Formats: sequence, structure tokens, C-alpha cells
Amino acid sequence: MFLLWIAIPLVAVGLIVACVCFSPKSPTLEKWPPISDDEFIRRCSPGVDRELALKVRRIVAEQLGVDYERVYPEQRFVEDLGA
Repeated sequence: MFLLWIAIPLVAVGLIVACVCFSPKSPTLEKWPPISDDEFIRRCSPGVDRELALKVRRIVAEQLGVDYERVYPEQRFVEDLGA
């Protein structure tokens, strides 16, 4: 019985550590470094409305839980942003 009191918490801690240490890294953090609003607009299609593009960028960042500065116009929702 005493062994169970020790073994169960140790197994639980081991599982938590394994999940934290070996979980896949966010592709956004590795592949997409932060960019400014000006760089974001430069990467957009010619003639895009600046205010509208930045509003969409903000909404995407908020809804997907991604850092605002790491949202690029050429990103794909599922593959790059993890939606």
C-alpha cells in the first residue's frame, strides 16, 4: 500500500514532464519571426487597404491565440497558425 502512495504521484509527475518537454513546438515561434506592421503591409498584395489588413491581422491573432507580430499575410490557417 505504501508503494502505491509513492508510485502514483511519481508516474503522474513523469507524465506531466514528458508532455511538457516533448510536446511539439509551435510552428509560429520557429518559422515566423516577429514583423512590424509596415513589413506586414509590404508583404500584402498591392493596393490592399492598410487599416483593413491590420484589423484582419489583429482579429486572426486574437482568435487563434497567436502573437500579433507573428501573423503574416502569406500564412495558412491550419498549417502555419495551428487553427
